[in-house]
Amino acid sequence: MSTDFMHIRCCTHIINLIVCAGLKDIDDSVIKIRNAVRFVRSFSKQLVFNQYTEKLKIRSKKSVCLDVVTRWNSMYMMLDVVAKFDVIFMRLKETDPRYLRYFEVDLNGK
Repeated sequence: MSTDFMHIRCCTHIINLIVCAGLKDIDDSVIKIRNAVRFVRSFSKQLVFNQYTEKLKIRSKKSVCLDVVTRWNSMYMMLDVVAKFDVIFMRLKETDPRYLRYFEVDLNGK
């Protein structure tokens, strides 16, 4: 019996394909959150972010992190932490004009 045509997919790979297909519906939102995290993680912005954390008395041992495509739970971790700091992101939106400009994209996609 030849096994040339026999292919059994790994269960985790199938689950990964299902999750990735489902996440395509919220891809635009995840991209915006990822950009917000990139903005905050730059050195000068990280200091301002930490000052807001202290000022608003938000206590968390976790800091904002970017997701990694090859790590299954990294998107969840990124979204979970960002949700805890949503007040700070709103404050940045109101007080830092560079924050909104960071998300602007011209017609050429640059």
